[in-house]
Amino acid sequence: MVQALNKSKHDRKRRIAVIGAGPAGLVTAKTLVASGANVSIFEQGSAVGGTWLGADHNGRNFIYKNLHINTSKRLTAFEGYPFPKDTQVVPDHRDMARYLQSYAEHFGLIDKVRFGCAVTDVAPAGQGTTDGWIVRVDGRPEEVFDAVVVAIGPFNRPFHSSDLAAFQGTYIHSADYRDPVSYAGKKVCIVGAGNSAVDIGSDVCRTAERVVMVARSPVFVTPHLVRGVSFNDISRALQKPFIPSKLRRALLRGLVRIIHGKMTDCGFRPLTHKVHATISSTVVQDILFKRIKVKNGIGSIDGRKITFTDGESDEFDVLFAATGFVTEFPFLSPSIVSTEGRLRLFNRIVPPGQDGLYFVGMINIDTPVNFACEQQAKWVAGIEMGRAKLPPMNEMHDAIARKDDWVRREYGSAARHSLQEESVIYYRELKRSLRDALNRSASSGGKPSATVRNDRPTTLENGSATAGRTDR
Repeated sequence: MVQALNKSKHDRKRRIAVIGAGPAGLVTAKTLVASGANVSIFEQGSAVGGTWLGADHNGRNFIYKNLHINTSKRLTAFEGYPFPKDTQVVPDHRDMARYLQSYAEHFGLIDKVRFGCAVTDVAPAGQGTTDGWIVRVDGRPEEVFDAVVVAIGPFNRPFHSSDLAAFQGTYIHSADYRDPVSYAGKKVCIVGAGNSAVDIGSDVCRTAERVVMVARSPVFVTPHLVRGVSFNDISRALQKPFIPSKLRRALLRGLVRIIHGKMTDCGFRPLTHKVHATISSTVVQDILFKRIKVKNGIGSIDGRKITFTDGESDEFDVLFAATGFVTEFPFLSPSIVSTEGRLRLFNRIVPPGQDGLYFVGMINIDTPVNFACEQQAKWVAGIEMGRAKLPPMNEMHDAIARKDDWVRREYGSAARHSLQEESVIYYRELKRSLRDALNRSASSGGKPSATVRNDRPTTLENGSATAGRTDR
């Protein structure tokens, strides 16, 4: 039996369920609690940290031994909670796991996490979503919440390309890679040129007999550090509204050109549109030192023999598929949110027509993703705790269509760029839409909730940033 929400819901704290206790879920919960909400976090695993955990606590262990994040510890830290001073400049996954555990403990979130609770269904509690949302977990009573925030990230399970199915050697998705020991003396082909692909390539190339990386689309590789300073710190300093995006990109590309040379000298295709950068301090040197050979495509696969589009062929022992992940939400009906094609969310957060359902972390952005999660969490808190009124469905659909058109025009039609945003534009849009939603509520006779506090958790800031990886 589902226990209904008290009808006088504005006389009590809003009950909000957060699904996932990774970075997105933790910062969302912390922000909502600080804004006055009653939060419950549902986590299928046995610890907080999400995919940054090195051990298989939650069934989504995609971590390899030498994995580092892509930004400095200064930018990686959430607002108001820096990393310990002795943390290395660019933290690794162990540093991240410890940090997230400490963050959750510091802000009193552990007691709000329901470990071992894999959500099986989220559905409207009544005829409309204004009646709240039912959250179901096997073996536990159903509960109704005023709102639900999905914070499990876009990497639910590895994507396997049917184009690679003919390979009869050892086939491994990048999600299952752990360390380079097993590949010494082997011929290795890596399909993909994202962050995991270049990390694996640089790992195995020092002991493998041969490593070929297949980059089927243009690639732009930026370093982790420039003279001991995080490259992301430098790019973040240029993320100012008064600096035109073309000038910003030109400055950053010029700096990368000084450090890495031309991408085409490495064998990558020339850029024809914007791309989400791949980050590596070693792969360019490995390519130029001929430890890794870049190819632009596979023509055919026959057993262990791979023929590339330039006509060269060789037999390989191992094929790594760094082909990304499938975005899906098994606990949501496709009638609520469809993941077929492009994920259609207003402001990358709200599915039109589903009041009280939010997504945090479903974004690719040119500043670290955890900072985007923190800004999205503040936006959700502003909407929920301010009882703000979102625009009509048709206006949200129009905004989503405009964004899709912009992505295709600027970044192309590749699936990996479908969630792409540029921070200066995106954070300005979040601020504007929250302001408009509050004004819309006031003009229709509503007023901000008394539980909304005039402090940072419900104020969108463009301050310190945090870290993430685009392919993990």
